[in-house]
Amino acid sequence: MPPIQRYPALPAATLSYAEWVPAGRDVKVAGLVIRGGMLYLGRSMADAAGNGVEPALIDPTLPVDGARPDWTGETMDYWPSYSDISPRGRAAYLAWLAGGRSNPRAYIGYVFVYFYGLERRLLTELPGTPDPAAEFRLLTGEVRRLLGIYRGNRSFEQYASSLLDCVAILDPTARWNGPPPAFPEWTYELPAELRLGLGQLVAAGRPLPADWALAWYTHHPETRLRTPAQRCPDEFHELFTARYQERFGDGLVVKPNKTRLSSRYFPASGGFGGEVKLENPNLPDVGKLTGPVTKLRDLIEAVTDDLDAYSRHLGRHPGDTGSPAAVALLPKGVSYRADERTERFWSWAARGIDDNGRSVVPAQELIERWPTITGKLARADAVAVAQLLEKRGLGIEPDVRFGGGVPTPTSSVVVFRRGEEPVSAPGPRYGTALAIINLGTLVAAADGTVTEPERAALRDLAFSGLDLSTDERIRLDAHAALVLTKPPTAAALRRRLSVLPDEHRADVGRLLTTIAAADGRVTPDEVRTLEKLFRELGLDPNDVYSTLHATVVAGEPDELTSVRLPGATPAGRAIPAQPERTATLTLDPARLARTRAESAAVAAELAEIFAEEPEPVPAPPPVAAQATAAELDAAHTTLLRQLVEKDTVTRGEFDDLAVALALLPGGALEVLNEAALDATDELLIEGEDSFEINHDIAKDILQ
Repeated sequence: MPPIQRYPALPAATLSYAEWVPAGRDVKVAGLVIRGGMLYLGRSMADAAGNGVEPALIDPTLPVDGARPDWTGETMDYWPSYSDISPRGRAAYLAWLAGGRSNPRAYIGYVFVYFYGLERRLLTELPGTPDPAAEFRLLTGEVRRLLGIYRGNRSFEQYASSLLDCVAILDPTARWNGPPPAFPEWTYELPAELRLGLGQLVAAGRPLPADWALAWYTHHPETRLRTPAQRCPDEFHELFTARYQERFGDGLVVKPNKTRLSSRYFPASGGFGGEVKLENPNLPDVGKLTGPVTKLRDLIEAVTDDLDAYSRHLGRHPGDTGSPAAVALLPKGVSYRADERTERFWSWAARGIDDNGRSVVPAQELIERWPTITGKLARADAVAVAQLLEKRGLGIEPDVRFGGGVPTPTSSVVVFRRGEEPVSAPGPRYGTALAIINLGTLVAAADGTVTEPERAALRDLAFSGLDLSTDERIRLDAHAALVLTKPPTAAALRRRLSVLPDEHRADVGRLLTTIAAADGRVTPDEVRTLEKLFRELGLDPNDVYSTLHATVVAGEPDELTSVRLPGATPAGRAIPAQPERTATLTLDPARLARTRAESAAVAAELAEIFAEEPEPVPAPPPVAAQATAAELDAAHTTLLRQLVEKDTVTRGEFDDLAVALALLPGGALEVLNEAALDATDELLIEGEDSFEINHDIAKDILQ
């Protein structure tokens, strides 16, 4: 607010007409100097309705009993007017004005008489003043000053606040170049100050800043933020801002609607004779629009869903924001402050990584460093571990998000450095490459070792033509290192291969021979492994050589496709000599290249059989009608069903319901919330004197 210029006191007796005394001008009435102006002074002035004398007008000709001021307001009416109050009342009122208009113990009727003048100036005369913007700031600043002193009077607080809301639409000051105003309470319509700023943005064709868009949604009377947004407000705001900018760039641009911004107000002064309606012809009333709110709802629901797991964790573990489990559950794009446990976990994961960018460690070391109760990792824990490592540019194999299993105390894990653009879910061709890596590593390890040429050839076969990301390729290398620590057993392989349709088994056999030949040679040990795999596929192991020769081996196919292993029964023409089983086959590079190009389609058939098999979920036991919820007994279930019928209950109502069922209220509240936490990780009942019932959770428990 600009400084108020002071003028010498002007004797009121010189005024033969009524006028508005501007801010900064001093006047003298009944021997008292009233500094600061902002009041009406004169001998005659009609009220705003034109039906009587302006209640705020100070008529200096009226008598003032300075000897007996009415400090308590005992002579005041309910609708006071300066012209009608007693001389004693005028003396007390003028003394309050001269004393700086700030005595907190002043009778509230005197404050209202002064407030009437501010109402009149703001609602009827401001647009015609020389500098309405400057005077608007002075007048509203004065109302706020009074509100700060006399807020304790509910009537004055209501009128003053409503006046500020009403005249806000006339404020020419740009609102959008700062943060949106904060409103602690829900209202039946968008607050006036918010509608003003949004209207200015829309009228100017400016994109809505993220905080203004969020304020629009959160204060809309038909919207409600769910628990994650309320429990984690800082994380919600940060994530919303990031996602909003990703979707709308500089911001959502809203087309102006035709309805103009308006407001209504019932003045405290009786001089208006009723309701006052204001309209700003230059600004649209965005409170009437629904399209932008719908667009924001989709985004906010997505952000809320992404914060749900983190919110549930905090619901069960309040204040546990920096733990490994909590940090792991935070969505990408939300800042955090990791605690000592989390930092130690990251240090352990990174310390053994070698020049190849990975390390193989016993899974037991991982489990010992993760907060578990049972000493084993659950599937949710395995996901959290992968997400936590991802925040430091690290990955883990197996990763349940990529078809891997949950690490067990007797298994191993591979920790590795991720690519520059890590992915958190497999692409469409990842499963194909994974199948090739799994089978290829098994075949290549047939002779007891996997050479670097074999590894390179296998990578070339797995990666060729599959459009894998760099991060997926790094993960597959880590997976290959994991498979080498413990190749699939015959039983596990048999179980997985048994699900293949019969018509695809021969194609898979050809893929296996291509994998065996990926490094340009096929050793006798690899041939024996192929024979074993052919048996697991239900194929004739004697067809290994014929398949090899038909796909990748140099020579004429007609000379070799009838070759059989010893013991095979000849049929038809003579069979050429059996190749030496100890010899390494010579391969045709051109034919091998063609076969590699065709292998991806066959490998795709194997993609899903190497995904982790889900643990069987036992069927729920049959329940009778009106069965008890979760582990609740009949009394607590009945209480829960009664609560579901209400949105909120007072503490007293809850106690009455519990006592009627022979339950202790405090214990019943704890039992119901524990059941909710077990079922959904959220509280069913929240509040102190008034309880709010989460109906979504109640439905989950009652299922």
